[in-house]
Amino acid sequence: MSETTISPAPSSGSPDPADDLVAMRDRVRFYRTRAEQLQYALDHRLPIEQAKGILAERYQIDIDAAFELLRAFCRNNNMKIHDVARTLIEQPNEGDRRISC
Repeated sequence: MSETTISPAPSSGSPDPADDLVAMRDRVRFYRTRAEQLQYALDHRLPIEQAKGILAERYQIDIDAAFELLRAFCRNNNMKIHDVARTLIEQPNEGDRRISC
């Protein structure tokens, strides 16, 4: 079984520690960026999931229908789904305004 290397060794046959350091920094940067992207996605997805649950309970509909309702409301009102979801979670009975299309 062959072993995969990050960067090729110099032609002299001895590995250059500077090349290894550069490769390691690149990997750390890549994985740090990936972790930040995943955290951002998670932070934005959780409120949407919670809002879907609120709507499903409020209107006695399934989760897919709740998402469609949320999405349609956002499209019709030119609003970001994350912002509407966050408002719905933080102020679920604000003025008793209901999400509808």
